[in-house]
Amino acid sequence: MKINPHTIVVSFIVMVDVDECANIEVFDVRKHNQYNYFVIGGSHSPEARSQLVIEYPTTFFFKYAECKIYVGRTMEGTKLLAWDHNNDDYR
Repeated sequence: MKINPHTIVVSFIVMVDVDECANIEVFDVRKHNQYNYFVIGGSHSPEARSQLVIEYPTTFFFKYAECKIYVGRTMEGTKLLAWDHNNDDYR
C-alpha cells in the first residue's frame, strides 16, 4: 500500500441520516455536503484511511473516498446491507 497507494478500491457504503432525509424522493444531490452520513459496512476502512492521511499528508489519494449512498432504509435493511458489504469478494 505504501508503494502503490491506489490499492484501496472498495467503496464506502454510507447511509444518509434518516432524520435529515427520509427517502430518495427528498434527497437533494446539490446538498450532498450538508447531510450527515453513517458508514454502515466496513467501518474499519475509514479508520485505516484516516491513519494513512496522518502518515502521508501530501498523498491526495488517501483523502479521496468513493461512496455508495443509501437513503431511507429500514434498520433491518441497513444491517443486511452492512453484512453483505462485509462479505464481499475483496476479502
